Amino acid sequence: MSSKEQIGLLSPFFQPIPAYEEPAQELNLDLVIVTPKRIDWKTYQVRGLVYTGETWDVCDVPLPLSLYNRYYGPKPRIVNRIETIIGKNKIFNHVTRFDKWMIHQLLERTALKSHLPKTSLYTPQRLLDYLQRFKRVILKSTHGQLGARIFLLVVDAKTVHLHQGTLSPVASFESEQELLDHLEPRIGPDFLVQQFIPLASIEGRIFDVRLLLQKNHQSEWEVSGALSRLALRHSYVTNACHSILFGEEALRMAFPQRDLIHELRKISIKAASIVEGALGSLGELSVDFGLDPAGNVWIIELNAKPMKHMFADLGDPDLTAKIYRQPLVYARHLARSK
Repeated sequence: MSSKEQIGLLSPFFQPIPAYEEPAQELNLDLVIVTPKRIDWKTYQVRGLVYTGETWDVCDVPLPLSLYNRYYGPKPRIVNRIETIIGKNKIFNHVTRFDKWMIHQLLERTALKSHLPKTSLYTPQRLLDYLQRFKRVILKSTHGQLGARIFLLVVDAKTVHLHQGTLSPVASFESEQELLDHLEPRIGPDFLVQQFIPLASIEGRIFDVRLLLQKNHQSEWEVSGALSRLALRHSYVTNACHSILFGEEALRMAFPQRDLIHELRKISIKAASIVEGALGSLGELSVDFGLDPAGNVWIIELNAKPMKHMFADLGDPDLTAKIYRQPLVYARHLARSK
């Protein structure tokens, strides 16, 4: 068996994760896929799937001294049990799916409040209040993914238009009760009602900016990369996008007289620190920003398990290598720390 340092990848699946092979070789690490049912709790050994630089082999090895949590969802119960053996906070990414309402409440109690759209848990009356106040309102699930179940409501005189993904309404309502009756089977208490933020555009396409944050070898948050999604022309959301640009490039195109990327970096690092302080050990997340036509910065949401392949789509091999290497760098730091 190899004598190299071992880093664990805690996973529900006993299968290789090829994206981390090259950075593991570069850092001279062995990777161990750890699944809970293969842990021997008496000997603190695990029958793991081990990558030593050439192949993935099934081997019995000691529990690695740190692990990168690859489960998707709330903190798995296995994390606490393993940390009684290897030490507290030696597993990072305790949570890999954020509750949007919880995150909003955490940030709202801080200086970042001014960057948050007005948001509340959904009730029929609250929706009507928001429509009267803002005229354009977003409805979205607290656990929605990939832009699913994001509705836009627009007040036009005495009519309310309902949009689902496109700027063309899918339904219109002449009365409040008609609207609420239509929404009742589709919208529940797990939805948020939110002030709509009109986004700045590039060549007629709205855009957002996503910053990927990862911990470094000193347990500090760093921005590893920034990208921008340009929406389809008929869409009010960027999830199904026309193209992806470097975040800095998009900001220069839309606001050539301002250095906005510096501001986004500071806000995102502050947000990451706040969320980690409340939810437990994290090692990476992303922050999605919207900028309105005046250049005001709005936090749209935080993602606990960033889609790294989106950054790979930028075609920068150095950036791609960095974003897959950094979790292993941080895991190695945790393994070495007392």
